[in-house]
Amino acid sequence: MLAAENRVSIILISLVSLLFLVVAWFLYGQYTRSLNTHYDKFGSLVAEIVASGAVDRVNSPLSPQIKIKQFVDRMLDEHSDLVSVEFYDTEGNLIYENRDIQASARDKAQQRTFTARLQLPSTQAMRPQYLGTVSITMTGDTVDDISTSTRTMLLIVFFSAWLLTVLAVFVNSVFLQKHLQRLLQGVQRLSTGDFGFRINEKNLWGELRELAKSFNDMSMRLRIYEDQNLDTIAIERNKFEAVLLSIADGTVVVNHAGDIMMMNPSGCQHLSVTSEDALLGRNLSEYVSEDGQQSFETLLDDYKRHIRQPDAPVFAHQVEMPERTLNVSVATIQDADGNDLGFVLTTRDITKEAEVDRLKTHFISNVSHELRTPVTTIQSYVDTLYHHSDDLDEDTRIEFMDTLYTETDRLKKMVNDILDFSRLEEGDELIKDEQDITPIINLTVQSFKVLAQQKELTMSTNIESNLPQVWVHSESIERVMRNLLSNAVKYTEQGGKIKVRAEMVDTADNGPAIEVRVEDNGIGIPKAYLPKIFDRFFRVENDVHTIKGTGLGLHLVKTAIEKHHDGEVFVDSTEAEGSTFGFRLFTTSHNDN
Repeated sequence: MLAAENRVSIILISLVSLLFLVVAWFLYGQYTRSLNTHYDKFGSLVAEIVASGAVDRVNSPLSPQIKIKQFVDRMLDEHSDLVSVEFYDTEGNLIYENRDIQASARDKAQQRTFTARLQLPSTQAMRPQYLGTVSITMTGDTVDDISTSTRTMLLIVFFSAWLLTVLAVFVNSVFLQKHLQRLLQGVQRLSTGDFGFRINEKNLWGELRELAKSFNDMSMRLRIYEDQNLDTIAIERNKFEAVLLSIADGTVVVNHAGDIMMMNPSGCQHLSVTSEDALLGRNLSEYVSEDGQQSFETLLDDYKRHIRQPDAPVFAHQVEMPERTLNVSVATIQDADGNDLGFVLTTRDITKEAEVDRLKTHFISNVSHELRTPVTTIQSYVDTLYHHSDDLDEDTRIEFMDTLYTETDRLKKMVNDILDFSRLEEGDELIKDEQDITPIINLTVQSFKVLAQQKELTMSTNIESNLPQVWVHSESIERVMRNLLSNAVKYTEQGGKIKVRAEMVDTADNGPAIEVRVEDNGIGIPKAYLPKIFDRFFRVENDVHTIKGTGLGLHLVKTAIEKHHDGEVFVDSTEAEGSTFGFRLFTTSHNDN
């Protein structure tokens, strides 16, 4: 395939050639017609000359034919164009004829015949006397020779002019193509983003030079504009990345094909990858969590169905990961024309909230069960006493009253735990005073000795003398001790031991503190549950054993000590060997009333 500029050059050369051919043909035709006209005039003139020269000889009384012959022979010898000369009298009879045999043998189509009158010139005495006619035939070679020479000359001239024109057009096309190629290269470089590229203006002239100057000026302006845009884009991108990095929630930007384009550190953490490079370019639906599940495949399918709905609200979905639970919100990204470019996922770690919800469910179930048992028992015993009191002996009535008292006290404790939880969680300030906590410990231990004796448990105390006074809320500390002792009694098997210790210790971070410890040799707690043991609603019993409770006791201990007394709680336990629960109250800091 020829290039466009080559096709234009060929067409232009063809048009020029056709124009030259038409002009040459026209001029040659005009010249030939003019030449034939003049040759005819020349032939007529020759015929007049022959008639003029022969009239006296024809009219001579002495041997006119001899004289005519001599005259005609001389004419034939002197004029190579003459083919024949013929004389006729007034009647049209041939008087004399002479012919050049070689000339007659030539192309007769080119031969031309001319006639003239033979007449004596007029005088004063007489009018012109008509003697007859003379007819001459000419070969026409002169016309043919001149025509051939002229045609050859015209062909040479026009061919030379045509050749020079074609050469000029070709050279101009070559140079123009070369310059246009230079311009084309500049445009191509510009189209690839090479702003600032300059076209060499050397050897350019006229409009091409002005075009090159305009192109270079445009290229430099685009370079400046690009630099400004790049700076602006870089600033905006830095701002965007700074905002993205500062967002606590995970952010994952996905294109319309589902490929991950950008992630912030929170998103990496939520998807359990060290950096965004591990997932960039990968399809989100192909993401596999640590347990081998394609966590987002179902989410993306639901989202695609969701966005087809008119006026669809923000799409949200909960994704369960091996180590965390994510709340994922999905929003579509659109350009200024409303075309979908992709979507952005916002991930929020709701593991703790989900766990709390789960624990709340267990708590409600446990509390419902715990409340139902004493209430049912109380209702049953009261109903029996009310309707059948006269049928019961004294010992049975005492047993019933003792059971009612125990269940009522149990119910009271559960209600108090719930009320204490509500009050402590709301952050109500406790009024504290500076006092010795030894009496509080002894009083609480003394109140549990009856329960310990019922399970044949040995309970002892070891309290360091002269413990310094600390700022405490006595009822809160008593409730802490009751919760710790209650758990120790509950989870220590019959015949076990419970020891209560209180002594001064020196902590590395917060200085001296009173440390209170409740040690038992009960069933113990598995190591996996120790980090959650103080969480609200958490109960090891749900997974390990069947001893019931509300799951609030240890959380109340943690809240009372750490939130309201600026202390700290601790636990140490070995399964099947026993547990140690305790708290520290620091003597170097206190809360004012």
